[in-house]
Amino acid sequence: MTHTSKWKVAATAVVTATLSLGLACGAGQARADTGWQTLTTTEARTDNPLKGFAPFNENLDNNASAFPHTMEWFYMPLNAVVKGERSYDWAELEKQLSSIKSRGHQAALRFYLDYPTKPTGVPDYLLGPGGIDQSRKYNFYDNNGTSFSPDYNDPRVQSLIKDFVSELGKNYDGDPRIGYITTGLIGFWGEQHTYPMDGNSHTDNPNGAQWMPTREVELSYYQAWDAAFNTTKLLNRNPGPDLENIKVGFHDDSFAESTLPTIDWHFMARMETYKLTERWQTEAIGGEVYPQNQLCVFNEPTDCDHAEDFSEATKQTHATWLVNHKAFSEGYSGAALEKATKAHAALGYDLAVTQTRTVVTDGKTQVSIRLTNRGVAPFYYNWPLEFSLINPQEPAKTVASTQADANLPSLLPGQTTEVTATLEGNSGLATLRIPNPMDGGAPLKFANAEQDTEIPGYLTLGSVPA
Repeated sequence: MTHTSKWKVAATAVVTATLSLGLACGAGQARADTGWQTLTTTEARTDNPLKGFAPFNENLDNNASAFPHTMEWFYMPLNAVVKGERSYDWAELEKQLSSIKSRGHQAALRFYLDYPTKPTGVPDYLLGPGGIDQSRKYNFYDNNGTSFSPDYNDPRVQSLIKDFVSELGKNYDGDPRIGYITTGLIGFWGEQHTYPMDGNSHTDNPNGAQWMPTREVELSYYQAWDAAFNTTKLLNRNPGPDLENIKVGFHDDSFAESTLPTIDWHFMARMETYKLTERWQTEAIGGEVYPQNQLCVFNEPTDCDHAEDFSEATKQTHATWLVNHKAFSEGYSGAALEKATKAHAALGYDLAVTQTRTVVTDGKTQVSIRLTNRGVAPFYYNWPLEFSLINPQEPAKTVASTQADANLPSLLPGQTTEVTATLEGNSGLATLRIPNPMDGGAPLKFANAEQDTEIPGYLTLGSVPA
């Protein structure tokens, strides 16, 4: 099956410029002006899309809902898609994405060539007589020779990866079922490292073998990803040199274990070394809560062996999403559940409307809002705001509706923006929502008491009398 549809997440939207009352209408024309009204804000929501904790979907009872989530994570071997040289079958990827979408969730994913304990992800056409070198077998990570590490410098491997990335981008860039792609493919688990085969002598590597590609080749892979994707957000595993002009975020796969910059190889220390600490302002930061810490990090007091302060790790990384499978497979209770739920909600963006104003004149309603981001990161996709006038009588009926562009990716933590839209009509409830472009996906909701109170899915801004 070939999937060729081009999806567009960033919808075209038009925003009416914010106008003062004097410009909006003459003094004798205005029929009603509410002035700025304050809305009630609440704690960060736990049900918003493209943020928070996510489970491994392959190891989860997909009916499980004990812990809130809107995302699911999965790995996929490259040979599930690549069936020959430049020959692709997207059926398995479609199956995964469709399954996740059926639950109203969006995906974060990674392709791999080498996953310890699993059969190789290298396509068949590169195996067998005349194929690539398969001698790099290993026993650590409980692999016992099952998988092997390919030579990432081999021109055939380079062509495989770059051709695949280009084709993936043509077919799936902007697909609203996909929230984030970690660029993967290189190293164990696709985590872009080959430790202990890292060029240094270890018990498992007495000769100091280096299984990573040269930096030049490695960068060429990341450049291929950048060239192939303009909309869907990409994340690399490791902060490193020469990434300043490559549009990728980062994922910390040992979150709250080796995140804080207390040791030079920790995630934030490397972000500092390579001057990438501001990358979160335009590209997403994600990762995985260190597996051994997932059940203990939210205990009070924390009884993990080496866990870092989770809140501090969130603040310093500006992380938006984290795989935390044990929150779903085993779960929390009592105070740990409360703490974990707040940690989940504290990731990423946190949008609230602080004030609203309506001006009615000549049969039109001008609605303005002041929107603030209280989170640790922006919302990385420019979903349009939808303002509506709705007659709340049963059944509720939309009187007028229009979209406005708030440029959500530019709204950084602590910032407030003012957005104004004009609606054709002068009665009903003034409302606001941000629909998810994926059919059935969780809408982006506001941390306001007025959210969902009058009409499900909408933030009520106020009543506009006829």
